[in-house]
Amino acid sequence: MTKLRGRWPATLGIALFAALALFSGFDRLSSHQPGDERLVPAPFRADAARVTAARHLVAGELDLASASAREAILADPADARGPAFLGAAAYASGDEALGGEAMKVAAAISAREPLAQGAFTAIAMDEGRVADAARHFDILLRVHPETRVLDGLFAIMESREEGRAELARRLGTQSLWTDAYLRAEGQDAAILRERAAFLTRNAGAIPLGCARIDPLVRELARRNYRADAQALQRVQCSGASSGQLLADPAFDKLGEDALFGWRRHGSGGVRIAAVGGAVELANRTSVTRLVLSQPVALEAGEYRAFASVAGSQSDTLLASLDCGQPERPSQAGGALARGQLLRAKGCENEVVGIWLRPGSDAVTLDNVRLQRVGQGD
Repeated sequence: MTKLRGRWPATLGIALFAALALFSGFDRLSSHQPGDERLVPAPFRADAARVTAARHLVAGELDLASASAREAILADPADARGPAFLGAAAYASGDEALGGEAMKVAAAISAREPLAQGAFTAIAMDEGRVADAARHFDILLRVHPETRVLDGLFAIMESREEGRAELARRLGTQSLWTDAYLRAEGQDAAILRERAAFLTRNAGAIPLGCARIDPLVRELARRNYRADAQALQRVQCSGASSGQLLADPAFDKLGEDALFGWRRHGSGGVRIAAVGGAVELANRTSVTRLVLSQPVALEAGEYRAFASVAGSQSDTLLASLDCGQPERPSQAGGALARGQLLRAKGCENEVVGIWLRPGSDAVTLDNVRLQRVGQGD
């Protein structure tokens, strides 16, 4: 239990520093010109002390954080942030008794004090009091629905079976929890993937539907985690794709907002246009250019890429298969029109690229498909 309690205070302090350390001119005066501190009214001295306490917490300077928090309490005993910072510093120092008392004082002054509610959430989960943890977490969600401190607390709930059950119940019935859990933009990739896996495993208990999971699915697809995105979409959406190796092989959705389809890579001298159920490509530059790409989810091994290519320069189209970003294929590796051999590494962000060599004539591409070597159609 001590190990857990020693981990959360710094995280909470860092997150709240950004939200609470609002400087005024008097803050700067008391922070940078200590000799003039007698000229600063007490409320502003308390603000400066709280800002300093937060800074020291972020830096891991726990004795200094504790001293500044005590100054804030003396200057403004009615503000919950002073005892909350003191409690965070105490917990991080291993003084659980002082930490607990300080957080209780902070919560008594204001039940909306986020450091205290975050602490109570983590401790209640550590002690197996899941209902209490969820109650404190709910308060924190209502006060700061967008703070990143929620990520750590969601992870704590996910770490225990009873916590996962309570999380599933809340996500299925309370939009405030669901909105925070599904927030995808700017989120760490590991967290996105863990949440997608949790929602996939528990789709029966948490039937969110396509509209709610759409931001998460889109962000996973944008980062090339196609397997995670498709697995989640498949269990949460009716009529979702069955998971073929390539999406939109006939370019029916080129130019639309298809989650797993082709991405165009246009540039000066390169033309990419949907024409009669296919795509017409031209490269007027002097170098081989990436024209299309698509994230894929493949097991490691050899695959052959096929396509219907029309035009006098059909051998100018090449395929690539890489992790993360498409890389220009070797000129000696064959051509897409003749069945190009590709090797998948089995990475989590694999992507197929289609490249076009320089040429004076356009080519038309249709019916692109992948086939595992040694397996029939």
